[in-house]
Amino acid sequence: MPFLHTATEKIYYEVHSPVFTDQTDTIVMIHSVITDHTVFDSITAELTQHYSVIQYDLRETGNSASTTGEISFEAHIEDLFHLLHTLHIKKCYLVGVGFGGQIAVKFAARYKFLIEGLILLSLPFYSDSTLQKIKRCYNEESKNQIPVEKIFELGKLESLEPTNIQQVIERLKKMDPGVYFRFLKLSLTDNLFQELTSISLPVLTLSGQNDLLLSSQYLISKTMFLKNYSHMTIPNAHSSFLVKEKTALLKEIVIDFIKSNTQQLPSLKNDPMKILKNWESDTAIDIQKDFHVHTPSLKVDFLYSFSVYVNGQLITEGWNKRFAQEILLYLIFHHSISREQLCEALWPDVPLSNAKKNLRVYLSHLKKLLNAEKEEPVLLVNRQLISLNADVSSDGLDLLTDLQWITEQSDPALKFKEAEQRLHQLVPHYLTTIYDDWFLDIRVKIEIILLDLLIWMKEWLCENGKVSKAVFLLIKFIDLVEEKEFIYDEIVDCYIKLDNNEKSEYWLDQKMRYLFE
Repeated sequence: MPFLHTATEKIYYEVHSPVFTDQTDTIVMIHSVITDHTVFDSITAELTQHYSVIQYDLRETGNSASTTGEISFEAHIEDLFHLLHTLHIKKCYLVGVGFGGQIAVKFAARYKFLIEGLILLSLPFYSDSTLQKIKRCYNEESKNQIPVEKIFELGKLESLEPTNIQQVIERLKKMDPGVYFRFLKLSLTDNLFQELTSISLPVLTLSGQNDLLLSSQYLISKTMFLKNYSHMTIPNAHSSFLVKEKTALLKEIVIDFIKSNTQQLPSLKNDPMKILKNWESDTAIDIQKDFHVHTPSLKVDFLYSFSVYVNGQLITEGWNKRFAQEILLYLIFHHSISREQLCEALWPDVPLSNAKKNLRVYLSHLKKLLNAEKEEPVLLVNRQLISLNADVSSDGLDLLTDLQWITEQSDPALKFKEAEQRLHQLVPHYLTTIYDDWFLDIRVKIEIILLDLLIWMKEWLCENGKVSKAVFLLIKFIDLVEEKEFIYDEIVDCYIKLDNNEKSEYWLDQKMRYLFE
């Protein structure tokens, strides 16, 4: 069985290649807590006629295993990132069900350059009354066993097909209760709204007419004014099991969504009954609203040096005090976070209670720097979340966007020209503004993209008989990456192609010196 291995995790995955084409869009399926990757088997069989489909088991579920037992959204996001990188996926659509939808939203907010669009089924948006109902239910149960009957009662799952009911029961009986309750707590305590507002990608949410716990009306009321957002309610269905019980319908919805995104064709939002015309119901709901309000502009440059502009005005004072710079940079990449997440990311060695106490002081200082009187606030802080309310721009984010755009180009001559131009603009020692672990991880990910791009440029030049230029390019840009071993290998390969043994031996010696420094 194929597994993605990390230092602590073993993630099971399956790659299903398209039947009728070699080059196509990729769809990644993310399952819910009460299922595993097999819930997508039927829809995958339909979609692989036209698309590449990836299914995988979340950590601590199905065939996946973990030595740490860590269950956090941060961990799930990084698992998915490593999976896409390992499989060399440059861009994909995410289809998430339940908890998988939460992961999809958070992943897209973090790595939007990797995502084409989101299709979210049974997205957990809980009203206060629903949350209280769930908590009362589980307070009555022993944490030593999963309350299967209560789950069916709360979700009104009795109307599912008998085979699906049995599969859910078997799945829950096999699941570790401790793992289940940790997943549940993570899902219930999460707030997706701020992250959804930060996503400019096309988003389609699907609810089922029989969804009583996750009300489609409540979901619509919370999200109807978001940009690029569409919603559809499917008659006579539970959205958690659309992939199994309405396979043909969901296939058409997914295909229409992707076509409307890639080919600019009329989409679901213009004709909500287009897909549902064969279903005897008038309950399909389709909403697409754009809601524009005046928001402040925030420009934060950090590629080489740190500077902040709010509404065009340079803010020069106060950044070296009370972790203002570190907190703002973290928010630039994460948009909306809880106090606990921020404390754990920036001060992992400080007891959480102490870190949260200090954070109140730090946030008060940061608000004074960013929020001008009588103007729309840039930094929003409430009991649960810390978020940016601004149109954000940045030289660091521009670099990520440019690199992703370049890697997507299908014309190799254009791709090479744009890559060479962008690399000439980049100089070594970028992203050294701070040295927090999370920030260094971002630098590593940019270096991975740069390394892949440099190797592609070398190979393209060699294919076109320009081996000498390939050597020049590799030597010129070698200092843009820290992991120089692979660049040395490519330089040696070029000199071998040129039959220059002296130079190939010289660069092989340089590689050995680098490895043993």
